[in-house]
Order: sequence, then structure tokens, then C-alpha cells
Amino acid sequence: MRQVLLPVDRRRLPALVHRTRGARGIVIVLHDVGVDRNDARARRLARRLRAAGYATVQPELLDRREARERHDAINVELQCGRLVQVVDWVCRQRWAAGLGLGIVAGDIGASVALMAAARRPAQVRALVCRDGRPDCSPGCIASVGAPTLFLVDRDGWPYRHVYDALPAEKAMVTMESFEAGPVAEQAREWLARHLPYGSTSTGRTPARSPRSVSSSSSGRRRTARSPRRLPRGGMRSDGA
Repeated sequence: MRQVLLPVDRRRLPALVHRTRGARGIVIVLHDVGVDRNDARARRLARRLRAAGYATVQPELLDRREARERHDAINVELQCGRLVQVVDWVCRQRWAAGLGLGIVAGDIGASVALMAAARRPAQVRALVCRDGRPDCSPGCIASVGAPTLFLVDRDGWPYRHVYDALPAEKAMVTMESFEAGPVAEQAREWLARHLPYGSTSTGRTPARSPRSVSSSSSGRRRTARSPRRLPRGGMRSDGA
């Protein structure tokens, strides 16, 4: 593990970078609003993802002053611009060559991640949005091509209309607990399907074209009382 200072918006913001020997992919883990990269839940989640074979990057998208300002803390556009710069930085690293890149985010970070995926479709290959507010970036949803897993506490607002509008491969799983263990298990299986070992999405070659699906009002979903394998076909809507 090492702490690095990433060049973002003419400043340097800290990030925890854990490189895993023989990594099968890279995951950017965004922490929730009101905490930092040292938050216990975020660290446990990142640790479990590393145990599954993924290198992890845990960046700060705001400096200390901005993090205390409510306006900046919920400024999706500001944080997206910085996340895109983090994605670009990761893709320039020699150790990242040939590895697929995914993002796991909750809270307002779910919207930040969706927006960043829309802006970097060739680099971001998979998303996991844990609870939070994925509805804060409505203008970009139609441009998201990365397969996206929604981990939610219920099938309804604000998740359902974002899910239905998303053209990419997608799944929705209702969770009784958002502790690191259950979240990491769901994320691990989703990433294993969409960040295959030897993927080259970190800027070396274009990502595969997104697979369109038709929205369905049937709202097929699964409740995860404990970590379980995602069904082979996922929770995709009819027509996937």
C-alpha cells in the first residue's frame, strides 16, 4: 500500500493505492460523503476486493475545506471531473497496463461514478452503485455503456427510473445489509464477469460496445439476505 498525491485540478489530492500481484483488474473505491478514504467501512470493502484479486485505488475527490462545504460535498459535476482525472491517471500507470477498470461507489458517489463512466466509456468497464443517489446525474444515464450493478434497499425511487433508463447491461439486487462483506461479495461476482483477466480497457484498446437491453416494468430483482452468487443471467430486463 502506498499513499500518493494525484494531480487533480491544479492541486494534489491524496489517494490510497494498493497494487496486487497478479491482479485480475483495478477497482476505484469511492467513500461516502462525510468520511474520508480512511473510513473503516471503505477500507474493509477495499480489503475484501483485494483479497478477491483486484488492485484498489481509494481517492479523495475533495480537499478538506471542500469536504466540509455542503455545496461541494454534493457537487456531482465537480467530483466527476476529478474522478475522470483519477481514471486517466490510473490508465497511465505502467502497472495498470492490460487490466480492466471498475468503480464501486455509494452515496452521492453513485452519480459521480455513472457520470464518469459516460465520459470515459473506453476505460470504465464495470460499475457497482451501492444505495446512495444515482439519480443526481440524469443527463448522462443514456450514455453509460458500462455494465452496472445496483445494490439497493428497495426497488423504487430513486433507483428504478435510473435503472430503467440505463441502456447498458444491468442488474438490481435488494440488500438487507450494506456492510462490507455482503457488498464485497456482490461486487466481486459482478466484477469477475465484466473485468475478465487480461482485459485491456485501461486506455490500450477501446472497450467492447455496450449491450443494449429493453426496459421492463416487471421489475425482476432478488433480495440478498446473505452473500449469494448472482444468477447467470443477472437481473437484466427482458431483451438483454
